[in-house]
Amino acid sequence: MSTTRLQEVLVCFGKQKQTDIVTPQAAAAMWRFSKLNAALANPKLGVETDAEEYGKGHEFPTATFKTAWDVNGALEKYLSAEMAAWAMAFGLGKVVKSGTNPNFTYTCSPLFPANGDAAELPYFSFLEQIRPGAGVVLDRQAVGCAIESWQIAIGSGPGRANSKLTVEFVGSGKVIDSATGITVPAATAEKLLPAASLALTINGVNYVSSKNIVSLETGWKNNIRMDAGFFPGSGFQSAGDGSSGAIRGRLEFGNRQGNLKFVARFDNSSTEYTKLKNQTTGTAVITVTFDANNSLEITWQKMAFSVVDLGETDQILTVSVDCTPLYDATNGVISAVAKCNVDQICQ
Repeated sequence: MSTTRLQEVLVCFGKQKQTDIVTPQAAAAMWRFSKLNAALANPKLGVETDAEEYGKGHEFPTATFKTAWDVNGALEKYLSAEMAAWAMAFGLGKVVKSGTNPNFTYTCSPLFPANGDAAELPYFSFLEQIRPGAGVVLDRQAVGCAIESWQIAIGSGPGRANSKLTVEFVGSGKVIDSATGITVPAATAEKLLPAASLALTINGVNYVSSKNIVSLETGWKNNIRMDAGFFPGSGFQSAGDGSSGAIRGRLEFGNRQGNLKFVARFDNSSTEYTKLKNQTTGTAVITVTFDANNSLEITWQKMAFSVVDLGETDQILTVSVDCTPLYDATNGVISAVAKCNVDQICQ
């Protein structure tokens, strides 16, 4: 009996968006990456019984019934230009592509139904394989997935672990198990966006030129309305088979939330407390770069400080600041400009 190691898992997901929530993607529309977290995206089957029904002569269940598959997972990675473009495009939802090879530029922003945008996020398929072929261990594709959240963490230090991206996703519940028919493509060569490349301006202060930034985290959460996906007529795991379990016919964002917090060295010229007390607002611009053709720039269009705490980092006095992103009447909440060498992301 052979032993299966988690390093054997091949992870592949949609580079292009699905045509609709129930149509699985073929290999040509997908790309392959490594990841840091070991957990598999294990779909969980919901089952109910007839225990509460009357007329059986007892209170015990006599049969089980499939309800739906619950699909969710996470990707934890070192931040790269390719993954940044994918996460911003699928996570925010509205994408304008420009440029040509080797500089494809994806300008991403949140969907706003009031402006005519959809309430549904773009969908992709997520595939995991171990030893595909005659001796397959795992060959499973989750169809109709959407990004629930993305989070970027940048810290002090020279290693790759100081610039990381975490993406959480959920699925429609449609699962192809054991026979996806997909040949996984070669792994994508990534261009890392290291912490040492950071450019950062928050509320009028350049925290890199002052050499005061210690760490920062920023992210987006869609709060997808999972139960709303099971509307009358949403469909079944196997089309036309009511016993196969329901699937979600839509994944719509709920009350979305942005976040930004940072830690910086504190000195006699630091203005965080003053800006907190005055509720001064301004932009926050975060940029990480590999080269001229591969980068990520995130702009929070209007934000205010909500918490300012003094502490210490390595016995140096620091200030920890939580920010509240606000809606700007002209520019909205957030925009992300991602550049990479890959065409057709979320197209």
